Amino acid sequence: MMTEQSLHKRAGNIKFIHITDTHLLDAPEETFHCLNTKENLERVLSESLRRYSDIDFILFTGDISQTGTAESYILFKSVLQGYEFPVYCVPGNHDTPKLLQHVIPDVPESSINVIALGEFSLVLLNSRVDDGHHGMVTQCCLQQLEAHLRNSGDQFNIIAIHHPPVLINSKWLDKLGLKNQREFLRVIQKYSQNILLVCGHVHQEVDQQIDGLRLLATPSTCHQYEANSEHMSRTATPAPAYRYVSLSRKNNVDTTVHYI
Repeated sequence: MMTEQSLHKRAGNIKFIHITDTHLLDAPEETFHCLNTKENLERVLSESLRRYSDIDFILFTGDISQTGTAESYILFKSVLQGYEFPVYCVPGNHDTPKLLQHVIPDVPESSINVIALGEFSLVLLNSRVDDGHHGMVTQCCLQQLEAHLRNSGDQFNIIAIHHPPVLINSKWLDKLGLKNQREFLRVIQKYSQNILLVCGHVHQEVDQQIDGLRLLATPSTCHQYEANSEHMSRTATPAPAYRYVSLSRKNNVDTTVHYI
């Protein structure tokens, strides 16, 4: 079932931190390509919430885990302890939604999840495909999404999904994007004036306008990928990063990417 939750009323403006592709492992001391992903996430959370202490929530857009195990999500929970901000997640291709739901109950799986935030809605989508790295939004979820957008009136929608529904000009990553991107965009573009789309998966900064639709992707807290590359290539200085977003009801977006 599609669920709605009310956080609190926020008239005219909403602020959040976007974090993505943390790729946590099963033990605190483990490293992923020579990086301790748990320590990187801790640094990003500490720095972002020190700088932006008045945010409304933290949004993670998938690949919380590299292994998809219960142990990795226990590690995720341990990192989040001590922070009082609401946390929302969508699953990535490396995640196991049912296990992630033990930490973040609002993680979507077979349905979309709509979080009511006063004049705004946060719409959480699952684009994960079993045994694949590409993405797909099911017909059921597309129908739910269209129904929500059709009935949301003047409400502004922040749509969160792991796989970007557009090409980012990296041939290898574009092959691993959202497979039914045309269908997905057809659903949301008629409402583009009331939508901000936030994605993960690409481990680099993206800020695009697609026929009036604003799309943001954020570098990882793990490794970053070289932009405009034919083959997978990590950057030489893989500084962890996060994005701050302040959104007004008039669709004025103030956003900054910070590298730690």
